[in-house]
Amino acid sequence: MGKTMEEEKKVKKLKKVPIRYLWDGMVLSDDLYNENGKVLFIKAGERITEKTIEQLRNLGTVDDCVMVCEEAYQEIMKQKDMPAEIQQKIVEDRFGYTKLKKEVQYFLGMIEHAAEVEYEGAEAVTEEVTKKIQGMDFQDFFRCINVPRKIDEGLQRHSLNIAFLNGMMGYWLKMPEEKIQMLVMAGLLHDIGKTRIPEQILLAPRKLTEEEYQIIKKHPVYSSELLDEQYDESVRDAVRHHHEKLDGSGYPDKLSGEKISVFARITSICDVYDAMVSERSYKEERLPFDILAKMKANEYPGLDEKLTVVFVNNMIRHFRKRKVMMSDGKMGIVAYIPPNDINHPVILTHGIAKQVNREWYCKKVLEE
Repeated sequence: MGKTMEEEKKVKKLKKVPIRYLWDGMVLSDDLYNENGKVLFIKAGERITEKTIEQLRNLGTVDDCVMVCEEAYQEIMKQKDMPAEIQQKIVEDRFGYTKLKKEVQYFLGMIEHAAEVEYEGAEAVTEEVTKKIQGMDFQDFFRCINVPRKIDEGLQRHSLNIAFLNGMMGYWLKMPEEKIQMLVMAGLLHDIGKTRIPEQILLAPRKLTEEEYQIIKKHPVYSSELLDEQYDESVRDAVRHHHEKLDGSGYPDKLSGEKISVFARITSICDVYDAMVSERSYKEERLPFDILAKMKANEYPGLDEKLTVVFVNNMIRHFRKRKVMMSDGKMGIVAYIPPNDINHPVILTHGIAKQVNREWYCKKVLEE
């Protein structure tokens, strides 16, 4: 006699798979069940469509997950035709970026409906980010930030990214743990004043008018006004002054030179990097060597040059000896990154070393 469905499931080891990992056109090699494995949703070999995925979402399953056997789960994770946006979701889930992003989204949402920033919430996210930096895979983090961003996700992703980048700088500069946490918090909070900027300006998919730009420039002041005395003075200072420039041409207080704190200088460097990555992310995907090269060449005036060199040198260090996919589809290894020609690294492919150029460049870092 053939086995019943219940007996089949006892043999198979079922594993949760988020519904957001499914895509239109995929075909599973085994059955797909509800979140507790008791109801058969989709039979093996049946093509999944957008309508199917929407129906699964509308069922309101626990954690928005369904169940497949271990083998089918591994097939999903390894399918070569997996859309890039699904791959990105998996990377962000694995890193813990998705969870943190949701916490920042909630945190920012609370600010929009209050006149102050809840210290406990900021402290909780700060501690999570700081702990993650200590043992994180830097390439997974880079894959989380070097992607196109939905316009309505801009503030939450940017806030989280600067929290991470600030913290990384703190470790690279060998700062005490307490200072690193303050840097992370400054990065997290540096743009909270944008919650007071009208959405039609903040989310405008076009170049701002001069009048609108002047309104945007008020956000550092708004950010500092939202922070009460529970927040360390170094955090409040960095939040207010992260757009100041060493030559005095920044805003809102036209500070210059040593009047700009180290925390504000670091936040400014990280802010520029993430802004440039975001801007470039709408073009064809490639690694940010060109941005790092421009930063080292002081093409973003007003940044602290010594701190910028620390930032750039440590960022490129994490790309060395990494496997990369090139623009022609070939796999290679980053063999050497010229210190004075960062945007033209030397790539080793099939035993041949070749320097990248406009037509042949690194598209993404691959799994080890």
